[in-house]
Amino acid sequence: MNDLEHAGLALRRLGRRLLVLVVVLAVIATGGVVVALAAMVLLTPGQQLGRCLPEPTEVPIDAAGGSGLSDDQRRNAAIIVATGRELAVPERGLWVGLATALQESGLGNLDYGDRDSLGLFQQRPSQGWGSPLQVREPRYAATQFFQRLLAVPEWTQMPLWQAAQSVQRSAFPTAYAKWEQTAADLLAEIGSAQPDALSVGTSSSGACRSADVVAGAPATAPEGVRSDGCVEDDPTTKGCVTPTTRAALAQADIAFSGLRRGPMIRSTGCYAARPANPTSDHPLGKGCDFFPGDAGAFAKETDLTNGWRAAQWFRDNAEALQVSYVIWQGRIWSPGDPDRDGWGLPYTGGGVYDADDPVGGHYDHLHVSFTR
Repeated sequence: MNDLEHAGLALRRLGRRLLVLVVVLAVIATGGVVVALAAMVLLTPGQQLGRCLPEPTEVPIDAAGGSGLSDDQRRNAAIIVATGRELAVPERGLWVGLATALQESGLGNLDYGDRDSLGLFQQRPSQGWGSPLQVREPRYAATQFFQRLLAVPEWTQMPLWQAAQSVQRSAFPTAYAKWEQTAADLLAEIGSAQPDALSVGTSSSGACRSADVVAGAPATAPEGVRSDGCVEDDPTTKGCVTPTTRAALAQADIAFSGLRRGPMIRSTGCYAARPANPTSDHPLGKGCDFFPGDAGAFAKETDLTNGWRAAQWFRDNAEALQVSYVIWQGRIWSPGDPDRDGWGLPYTGGGVYDADDPVGGHYDHLHVSFTR
C-alpha cells in the first residue's frame, strides 16, 4: 500500500470518528434539552401544572372558623363590607378594612378616642375626615377609609399592616397584623350569611379557580352610553355611572338616610338615555335626579324644605363630591358662581326644557351633575 492509499484510509477513519462524535454530542444535547424542559416544568409555579396563583386582590389567608365576635360587632362589620362592595373594593381591601376597624375600635362605633378620634375607624375631624357626626356614621366612615385606601399606589401588593398604615398613620403600625386571621374569618362569616353580596371569584375555602371565573365576563355599557367613564353599576337604575358619581351617591345615601323612600328623598335616578338632549350628563353617568316628592308636581311644604336641604348639602360639599352644578326650583348653581337674586342663578332650561314646567324647571326634582 503506497503513501497515497495510507492517507486515504486515515481520512476515512477520521471521518467515521468525527461522525460518531457528532452523533454522541447530538444525543447529549438532546438529553440536555429534555432535562432543561423537565426542570422548567418542575420549577415553574402555578399555570404550568394547572395550579393557580392567588390574585393580589384576594384575601391571602383562608378562614379558619368562626370569628367569635358579638352581634353588634358583626353588624358593624357587615356595614363596612357592604359599603366596600358598593364602591367595588376588592376582597383584599375588605379584609384590610375589617382588620383596621378591629384594631382601631374593636368594631365598635365609639363616641370617644385619642384626642378627637371617633367612630369605627377612629377618624379625626381635625384631620379632614369629616364632621364629628359624619365620622360616627359607619357607612360614611367606611367610604372615607376605602376611598383613601384605593388611592394608595400598589396597596394590593402590601402586607395588611402596611396597607392599613398607609391610610391610618398610626403610632403602632404593625398592630394591625394581629387581626389578619380574625378579619379573614369575619369576612367569610359575613359572606356565608349574605351569599348574594359576594363578588365573583371570592372564596373562603382557598380553592383554585380558573382564570375565566376570576376575570368574569367583559363589562358592557348600556345602549347609547358614550365611553366617558360610565363604568360602575348605577345603584338607582339598570344603567351605569362614573366612579365619581358612584362615590357621591354612597355619601348622599348616608347624608339623606336613603335615596329611595327615605325621610328626605323619595326616589333617585341617574343613568338615562335622554335622546332629546345631546348635552345631558345622564347618559354619561355623571348626572342624577333626586325627588323629595312626587314626580311631575311642584314640591311643597316638607318636600320643598327637604329639596332645599339636599341642594344646600351638595353645594356645601361640592369640592369633596366634585359637583359640577346643581339645578333646583328654577335656579342653577355652579362652584365659583356668585348668587344673583337668590340661590344661584335663574335657570332658563338651556334651550331644551320649559323652565316654567315642574319637570323642565326642576321644581319636582333636584338635578346634580358631577365633573367626571
